[in-house]
Amino acid sequence: MTSICKYLIFIILTMFGMIHLSAQEPFIRQQEMIMREGKLFSGCADFKFAVVSDHTTLWSNDATSFDASEPISSVRLEVKDGIFSAILGQAPLSPFFYELLKLYSNASLLTWVNTGNGFTLLKEQPIDPGIVQVLDEEENRRRDVVREIPQLVRAEGIKEDPLKPKRKKNPMKPDEAMRQRVMQRADENGQIPMDGLVNGLRHIQNMPQPKDAGLWNWEWLGPGNIGGRIRAIAIHPTNPNTIFVGAVAGGIWKSTNGGSSWAVVNDFLPNLAITTIVYDPTNTSIMYASTGEGFYNHDALPGAGIFKSTNGGTTWSQLASTNNTDFRWVNRLDHHPDSTGILYAATRDPHRIWKTINGGTTWTNIYTSGLPVLDVKVSPHSPYNRIIAGTQGFGTPNWANTGDVFLSNDWGKTWSIETTGAANKLPNNPQRCEVTFCANNANWIYVSIGRSKGEIWRSTDGGSTWSMRSNSYEYLGGQQWYNNCIWVNPNNSDHIIVGGIDLWRSTNGGTTLTRISDWTKYHNNSSANSAHADHHIILQHPNFNNSTNKTVFVGNDGGIQRMTDYSTGTTTSGWTNLCGTTLGITQFFGGAAAPDGSFVIGGTQDNDHLRYKPSGSWSGAGNWYQAETGDGGFAAINPSNTAIQYSEYTDLWIQKSTNSGDSWFDAVTGLSDAGTNALFIAPFVMDPNTPTRLIAGGASIWRTTNSAGNWSSIRAALAATDPPLCSAIDIASGNSDIIWVGYNEGHVARTTNGTAGTPAWTRLDNNPTALPNRYVTDIAINPNNHNQVFVTFGGYEPNNVWFTNDGGSNWVNRSGTAPNNLPSIQVNTVRFHPSNSNWVYIGTDLGAFASEDQGQNWSVDPRYPSQGHEFPANTEISELFWQGNTYLIAATHGRGMYRAQPMTIIYVDKLAAAGGNGTAAAPYQTVTQAVNAAGPGTVISIKSNTYDEPNPLLFYKRGHVKTTNGATLIK
Repeated sequence: MTSICKYLIFIILTMFGMIHLSAQEPFIRQQEMIMREGKLFSGCADFKFAVVSDHTTLWSNDATSFDASEPISSVRLEVKDGIFSAILGQAPLSPFFYELLKLYSNASLLTWVNTGNGFTLLKEQPIDPGIVQVLDEEENRRRDVVREIPQLVRAEGIKEDPLKPKRKKNPMKPDEAMRQRVMQRADENGQIPMDGLVNGLRHIQNMPQPKDAGLWNWEWLGPGNIGGRIRAIAIHPTNPNTIFVGAVAGGIWKSTNGGSSWAVVNDFLPNLAITTIVYDPTNTSIMYASTGEGFYNHDALPGAGIFKSTNGGTTWSQLASTNNTDFRWVNRLDHHPDSTGILYAATRDPHRIWKTINGGTTWTNIYTSGLPVLDVKVSPHSPYNRIIAGTQGFGTPNWANTGDVFLSNDWGKTWSIETTGAANKLPNNPQRCEVTFCANNANWIYVSIGRSKGEIWRSTDGGSTWSMRSNSYEYLGGQQWYNNCIWVNPNNSDHIIVGGIDLWRSTNGGTTLTRISDWTKYHNNSSANSAHADHHIILQHPNFNNSTNKTVFVGNDGGIQRMTDYSTGTTTSGWTNLCGTTLGITQFFGGAAAPDGSFVIGGTQDNDHLRYKPSGSWSGAGNWYQAETGDGGFAAINPSNTAIQYSEYTDLWIQKSTNSGDSWFDAVTGLSDAGTNALFIAPFVMDPNTPTRLIAGGASIWRTTNSAGNWSSIRAALAATDPPLCSAIDIASGNSDIIWVGYNEGHVARTTNGTAGTPAWTRLDNNPTALPNRYVTDIAINPNNHNQVFVTFGGYEPNNVWFTNDGGSNWVNRSGTAPNNLPSIQVNTVRFHPSNSNWVYIGTDLGAFASEDQGQNWSVDPRYPSQGHEFPANTEISELFWQGNTYLIAATHGRGMYRAQPMTIIYVDKLAAAGGNGTAAAPYQTVTQAVNAAGPGTVISIKSNTYDEPNPLLFYKRGHVKTTNGATLIK
């Protein structure tokens, strides 16, 4: 800058420590225009700055401001047409700003300016990633051109403020989550079988008539307005109101009104991980869907091959040719542009590109890669001979740096490697590669590669030569292996959109980019302010013409959104959330309910903690409340004061609400494992006897006795280096001294003096019958007999459910007795029935199971199609929990939450008050009501009287009927 005003370069030492300046100098631009005498000011001005949170100054020019007051010293900066730019790393601001964005979610910048008439306080400016910008080398010289970046890099040498810890929420951290997911499902040798889900499904289909401990009549609680991860979108070519989406853990859904409402399709597909949906362009009654999310994210589910519909998506059937391990992870399908039944498939294991010319009857391997194939595209230009594919490595020492692009010009007969690193070729080891042809330029091809957190490359001669368009925007945000997609305007090949954590638009072939979405601005109502985070697919409206129709759709970790005009949309305008109120694909990790059902809350994958209410504002299955975005985990609600609620961000970062979940604040004082030494989704539970007491688990076991005001350790870490991490906790109902804990390597322990200052712990997993050395997924103590405990383990094994009748001295495998034994499937959660201890429920990767004899025999949940009550098939249940003693709630990872009422006894009294619920305190008035509410195994107790039922009674579920107080006549 040539101005006489010079930036004062300081080496600043503060409570945060030494500051290390970045090679690229981030800076902030004030949003409010600086005026003098009614005109935009240009020239030198004096500035004072303070960063404040809750009216407490976190940092200022000279550390003299403590209560948001004006600092003493100032610095001189240049103002051009009312705008100034303050370089971070130089006075007055420093790389502290990076850290403040992460640590202080409600921080603001206060700016005082003096243009010659004294200092005036400008409008308070909330600190937000959108106002922090960076200069590249060319711009650093000019210092007058700016651009936004989606994520900020952590500055070196800065420490968190121990007096007021804050944690800035980020979009999903798939690498950390993936490690836990693999850990949960691996056997003792670290292996996960490729065919685990398919074999489990076959076992379920052969199980006998269910005896399901009262389970039936599941009620869907939602949410219908939040969404979940979508990798597949298909819009009918001639009827744009018909839209199909594929959820990676929730199956195929269909809208017939342009996304206003949704209905699940073919709920009983043997696998629900949908990655691609394509139409046959010559016959839109024929559709194909691939399964198996082979992108290595933490909650990826393997597939069951490729499915085909011949009636426009109403019903689907598995292609027999893909019912094998070659098609367990089908990442992408593409259909030949004008020939029926010719498709290409990209698979992870084996690393291949497959081709069928007969609609999937048979498949031929046309290319074997050294790396997993993630993308394949066919040129839209006749003679359709050109095919391009992208790969990315995984599992190798340098997997993050590997990847390739392959090109064929002869329908897949021969291939060339484009990523050789040679002159005019794509770089070697570019990381994940997403590829696309251009509809209006036959020789143009784009590739979005993961290197440099996002680079755009283009060929304008059919792949003979390539040139890099840009590499400095970091649009993939460090998650390039998880979220990476690219779209080209079919009418103008210079107009593209790339997607990573956010979406970016270019009108010059990728040379410069403008961010058009901001995940921090996303909200869950239908009038979305922006798009959700982590983008996987972008496609245009079928009638897109780049003039009267410029609509594009995006699929991401929050479902599906629409931008009406891609060319004018911004980070906060032009967006519509198409989840509506009926797209039930949210992925929960855990949940909790108020005893009266007034609140149900839960933590989700990349949608934070959500809240359900049955009535009032933000209520109903289609209108859950979302306070923030990010990953959530377990949850708890104080039954004595339901306004007090607890949830967590990742790594045991516990948060608390005192206003029924409207807002949240951190509650981790003293909890030193939080954020550093805990599982990605770490357990914490509320004491059922004393709700001000909570127990949490990281490497150590932690306790609070004052509603998370502060925490202290009650069991030290089990090892000084790389200790096992707590994965499950339970506290005995009726006795707070009895606490059980489990760890991610199979360690199980109990204390019988858990309220003491230093409880004594006894290890129980290495008794005469040793428990598995696998991940402990859950623990359930019988509320009526504390010596009876279930412990469940991860892995696709036949011995995942264990039971003790004597407080852990002896163990028996309670995975059932053939033919009523459980499949070798991942078991995630276990619960006793509160009033009938023989009834036990588990949640698995393939739905719910129940036992009426404490696990000696198991049954899959019953389905009564004629009654219209169906639990979502083959869906992972992350946690089962009780609403009081009446309702069992299932938090699923891909279909939201469901609720059932497994009543052991239903009471009927003709003279009871109207509106009863079948309990002893509020009996039903008619036998018909009881029959409709009863599940398998339920006892219907009818008080003596004459009952005039309006219709003939059909007892279509197994159970018992008894009368009390004399004879009963039913007619």
